Amino acid sequence: MVKLVFLGRFREIANPALAQVVLPGTVRTLGGLKDWLAAAEPALGQALETARSQIAVNQVLVRDPAHPIANDDEIAFLPPMSGG
Repeated sequence: MVKLVFLGRFREIANPALAQVVLPGTVRTLGGLKDWLAAAEPALGQALETARSQIAVNQVLVRDPAHPIANDDEIAFLPPMSGG
């Protein structure tokens, strides 16, 4: 089981049932997770494609879609930041 954390506008889009999920055995990377989420929740998948969104695995920012994920990981989806 993995813990999925959706911040900002992603929280407004994501189904609350996605907070803790058992991923299919075929989902082993961040890219696979994003594809799985896009198939399950098309609006969320589209929002996650935002160029400036970021993903943290166990509180470390990761950019590589081939980064492996495992049971007990916490994966946070961070929307683009705006500043002034």
